[in-house]
Amino acid sequence: MTQPRYADIVLELEPGERRPLLTYGVPAELADRIRLYQAVWVPLRDEVRLGVVASLHEEAPAFAVRPVVGLVEPEFVLTPEQWALAEWLVEETLCTLWEAVALFLPPRLAQRVEVLLRPTGAVPTGRLSPVQRRLLDLLAQRGPLTLEQAQRALGRSLTTALERAVSTGLIERLPIVRPIQRVVSEQFLRPRLDSDPPTDAAQGRAYEIIRRWYEEHDGALLPRRFLHRLGLSPATVQMLVQRGLVEVVELPRGGLPTVQGGPDRPLTLTPEQQQAWEAIRSMFAQDPPRPLLLHGVTGSGKTELYLRAIGECLRRGRQAIVLVPEIALATQVVQRVAARFPGRTVLVHSGLRESERSAVWEAIHQGQAAVVVGPRSALFVPLRSIGLIVIDEEHEAAYKQQEPPPRYHARAVAQRLAELHRAVLLLGSATPDVTTAYAAATGQLVVARLRQRVGPLVVGERGEVARARLQLPRVEVVDMRLEHQLGHAGLFSRALHEAIAAALQRGQQVLLLINRRGSATLVQCRSCGHVEVCPLCDVPLVYHADRRQLICHRCDLRRLPSTTCPTCGRPALSYYGAGTQRVEREVQQRFPQARVLRWDRDVVQRGNDPRSLLQRVLRREVDVIVGTQMVAKGFDFPAVTTVGIVHADTGIYLPDYRAAERTFQLLTQVAGRAGRHLPGGLVVIQTYTPEHYAIRAASRQDYDAFYQEELAFRQRHGYPPFRRLVRLVVRHRDELAGRLASEEMAERLREKARELSARDVEVLGPTPAFVSRIRGLYQWQLLVRGADGPRVVAAIPVHGGWIVDVDPVSLL
Repeated sequence: MTQPRYADIVLELEPGERRPLLTYGVPAELADRIRLYQAVWVPLRDEVRLGVVASLHEEAPAFAVRPVVGLVEPEFVLTPEQWALAEWLVEETLCTLWEAVALFLPPRLAQRVEVLLRPTGAVPTGRLSPVQRRLLDLLAQRGPLTLEQAQRALGRSLTTALERAVSTGLIERLPIVRPIQRVVSEQFLRPRLDSDPPTDAAQGRAYEIIRRWYEEHDGALLPRRFLHRLGLSPATVQMLVQRGLVEVVELPRGGLPTVQGGPDRPLTLTPEQQQAWEAIRSMFAQDPPRPLLLHGVTGSGKTELYLRAIGECLRRGRQAIVLVPEIALATQVVQRVAARFPGRTVLVHSGLRESERSAVWEAIHQGQAAVVVGPRSALFVPLRSIGLIVIDEEHEAAYKQQEPPPRYHARAVAQRLAELHRAVLLLGSATPDVTTAYAAATGQLVVARLRQRVGPLVVGERGEVARARLQLPRVEVVDMRLEHQLGHAGLFSRALHEAIAAALQRGQQVLLLINRRGSATLVQCRSCGHVEVCPLCDVPLVYHADRRQLICHRCDLRRLPSTTCPTCGRPALSYYGAGTQRVEREVQQRFPQARVLRWDRDVVQRGNDPRSLLQRVLRREVDVIVGTQMVAKGFDFPAVTTVGIVHADTGIYLPDYRAAERTFQLLTQVAGRAGRHLPGGLVVIQTYTPEHYAIRAASRQDYDAFYQEELAFRQRHGYPPFRRLVRLVVRHRDELAGRLASEEMAERLREKARELSARDVEVLGPTPAFVSRIRGLYQWQLLVRGADGPRVVAAIPVHGGWIVDVDPVSLL
C-alpha cells in the first residue's frame, strides 16, 4: 500500500464552513503510523492544535503545506461507526464537523495537554544570543521541558528568545497529554471459561464458585470484596489468578454506582411482562433489528425487561448503553443495572471528577466495561460492539442537547447509532413522546405494551405464588374555581387536605407537586401595578423566603426585596402565586406533627445529594415530600399512597406547541408515584381548567385519548410529527439591531427557498422570543416550518450570534 503524503484534518476554526478541513503534509516518520480518524497535533498560525484525520491521500495541493506535528499519545482513533455518526450529525443538526467529532474525543483532552520544548538538532545558521544558547544547552542536558520549567531553571522570561528559536527551526513545540491521575479502583473476578479446571481440590472448588456466579448472573463479574461472603479464601483465589484461570478486572470506583445490598436477581415475570419480553428477545435474532417501544404504565416493571435485554446482549458477546434523562433523577434504575451486572457496569456523567471521568473513559476504551449507564453523552463513549441501546423515559426533554452545539436529540442519535451497529434500540416510557407514538402507529417501531402494574408476590388460595394485581391510583379532579366560590381560598382544597390527613393517620407518605420554586412567583405593587422583574432578562423575580431574596431563575440575579414600590414609593408590595417553599410552609402550619422534606433544584444546589434525599424517604424519616418535577419521574417511593398536584395549570397555556404534552406527561408521571406497592393509591389534581383535554386524559391515565386529541391539534397547525421545524434565535445587546438582523435573515431564507425550488417550507417571523431578554441580550426568533426547512437553512451560512436548533423540543 502506498504511504500517504498528505492529510486533510478537521479542527476547531472560526465560525464559517460546516466542514472546515485543512491540508497538512505527512512526515516520513509518521507515514506508516498515521491512520484515518486518528487524533493528531497540527500547527495553526503560531500554535499547535488538536485535530482529527478526515482523509489521507497522495494528491498535492496547489499551495505549500506545513507538516503534521505528531500523533496524540496515547493513541486515539475514532471507529468507522463513530465517524459515520459524526457525519450524520453535521447533516441533521447543521453543526460543524469539528463540533460533531469532538463529542467522541477523550474527556477534557485539550485541557490535559502540556507543550514541551525540544531541540530539533538543526545546526544554527546565524549567531545565537546568550539566552538562546543557554536554553539550547538546558534542553540538551535535561531533555524536553515545559516553558515554565525552562524559565524557572534559567531564572528569566524566555518568550522572545523562544519565538526566535522556533522560527529558525532550532526548537520545536511538542504537545503531550498528561497521564490520568491514579484513581481508586475496585477489583472484580472473571473466570477463563476456555481453561481446564484445576486439579487441586480447594482451587477447583473456588474456580467452580466463580464460574457459577458468572453464569448465573448473565456474565456479571464477582466483586473481590464478596470472597468472604461466599466462603472463598483470598489466597486460594490469588493462586487461580497467578495460574491464569481467573482474570482480575479493575474499574474506577468513581464510575461505579452505589449499590445497596447484594446482587439484583431476576424477578418472576407476569404473563404480560413475559409476552413483552418475548417481543424484545426476538429483536436480537433479527438483522437488522427494528426499534421497539416498551409502552408501560408507571409501576409495570419496565426496568426488569431492560435488565433482561442487557443480559441477552451480554450473552451474545456484545455491549450495551443505558440512557437515563438525568443521573440524579434515575438513581434506582442506575442501581439496579449496576447490581444486576457488577464488574460490567460503569457510570458516565459530568458530576465525576476529571480524573474519574478520564479513568472511566479509558476503562471503556480498553474493553473492561460492557454496560455503560449515563445521560445523553453516554452515546459517544468508545464502545466497539454495541448490541443494545436502552432509552429510559424516552419522552424526557433532557435528552435534547441545547448548549454547546451540536443540538442533537439523544433519541435520534441512538436510532442512527443502532442502525450503524445493527443493534437493538429499546425505548421505554409510560407517556411516550407524541412523535414516538406516531412512529409506532405508522409501523416504524414495534410496540410492546404493559397495561398492568406489577404487585408484590403473594400466596394464592391453592398455595401457589403469584403477583398481586395493583390497580392504578384513583384520581380526583378538583375545580379550584368552585372551591374559591365556596370560600376556600387556601392552597389546598378540602379534598386534598382530607387526603393528606388520612394518609398521615395511616402512617403513609404523601407527595405534593408544584412545579415552581420559591415562596411567591410574582411581586406586584397593589397601588400602581409595578411588577418586580429582572433588569437583564425581563422576567418576574421570584421571592425565596428562606433566603429573603428576589431571584431570577434565568440568570440567577439576586437582590433584597424592597419595603416600598420603586415606581410609586408606596409600601404596597404584595406577594402572589406559590412555589415549593410556600407549600412547605402551609403543610407545616396545617399538619405541625408531619415531617416535611422540600425537594427542588434549590435544595439540591445547596449540596443535598438526591441519593441522600431518596434514602431519607425510603427510611421513613419523611412524612410529606414537597417537590417540583424533579420528584415526578423515575423514583419509586414504596410508602407514598397519596399524591397532590397543587396547581396543574402551571405550564398548560405557555406559547409552545408541546405545552399540553408536557402537562399531560408530568401529571401522569407524578400520579404514577402513588400506590406503587400498597393498594388504595389516591391522586388529587387541583386545576382551574378541568375541561382541558390534557387534564381530562391525565385524570383517567388515558394515554390513547390524549394522543388522539394532541395529534389532531398538531396536524391542524402543521407541527411535528407532520412537519419539521427549525428554530433560529439571534441575541443582541441592541433591540433594534437584533430585529433588523432577524428581518434580514428571514428575507435571505425566503430567497434561498425560491432559489432551491423548495416547496414544503414556510418562514414564520421574526418575533421577539418568549423570553425577550436574557442576561442583558434581546432575543429575536424565526421559525422555519416544513420538510425542506433544514435544507434551506443549511444552504445559508449562519453565524454571528445566531443559534440554530433543528427539531426543537421547545419554542420558549
